[in-house]
Amino acid sequence: MDWPAGVTTGPIQPADVPAVVEVANAIAAADETGEYVTVEGITEALDDATDSLAVWLDGRLAGYGLVPESSVRDGQAIVKVRGGVDPGARRRGLGGPLLDWQVGRARERGADLVDVEVQAANSGALALMASRGLEPVRYFRLMQRWYDDQPVPLTPVPDGCAVIGFDPRDDEKLRIAHNEIFVDHWGFAPKSEDDWKKWFTGNRHFRSALSRIVVDGDRIAAYALGYEFPVDTEKTGVREVWIGQVGTRREYRGRGLARAAVSAVLRVGQESGFERSSLGVDADSPTGAGRLYESLGYTAISTEILHRLSLVGRSPPD
Repeated sequence: MDWPAGVTTGPIQPADVPAVVEVANAIAAADETGEYVTVEGITEALDDATDSLAVWLDGRLAGYGLVPESSVRDGQAIVKVRGGVDPGARRRGLGGPLLDWQVGRARERGADLVDVEVQAANSGALALMASRGLEPVRYFRLMQRWYDDQPVPLTPVPDGCAVIGFDPRDDEKLRIAHNEIFVDHWGFAPKSEDDWKKWFTGNRHFRSALSRIVVDGDRIAAYALGYEFPVDTEKTGVREVWIGQVGTRREYRGRGLARAAVSAVLRVGQESGFERSSLGVDADSPTGAGRLYESLGYTAISTEILHRLSLVGRSPPD
């Protein structure tokens, strides 16, 4: 890699993790992503990564990169890289070599596609993506709803349906429903039992008390799952309910069940002393999810753009 003078690099070591957390949280604050991290979170990310890189400038950590294992979708191996450059070290020629290293490692690992998420407001990162041939393929909006002492309206459900709390005994039924609901959504990969536990209902940030299921008899019709990230509260001073997944089975769509599930989560969050709720939504969602959230009082505050580089048939740079 063609690094500027004064730069040294190497794999991220356990002793480097606190410095990585500091850089990652500086990026989150500067880019207003809301994606703050902890030592535990970065340690887990390192465990999942096949490769990592710490970028030191004049003896201080200035950036980092992670190259996770690939996931296979539609027969193609996709690597979604993570990392970035400390805001105080930007425009010093670090972002390009860092991205080049990530793409190179993904190529060596047999990836067909490399994905990078960039904030729409980060003009420097957008220019970097274009210079390296990455193209925007999908737009995602971060939406927020403040409580401000305003009551959340109760959304009724059709006769025969009921809104209930999360019951761990129904967890496998919920996973199956999730896989069925999202099978026609862009970029979706079915969740295995292990993945479901790791990233969803077994995740340390999942809150069963902030989750609601809509059932039709003993069949799951819709759901909304809630999470809480204490590090976000620490960094922002705002206690927030993050609604991570919302879904409705196809045969129940158009009957207001997702609205009922989300509004029930909003109500319990307000009753529990939370100050706002946030969620992310695919701008091109086939179910029109963005309109649903707007009708519940959410507003879009930022946009994240997923950029993609195809490595198929592309020769590595000299």
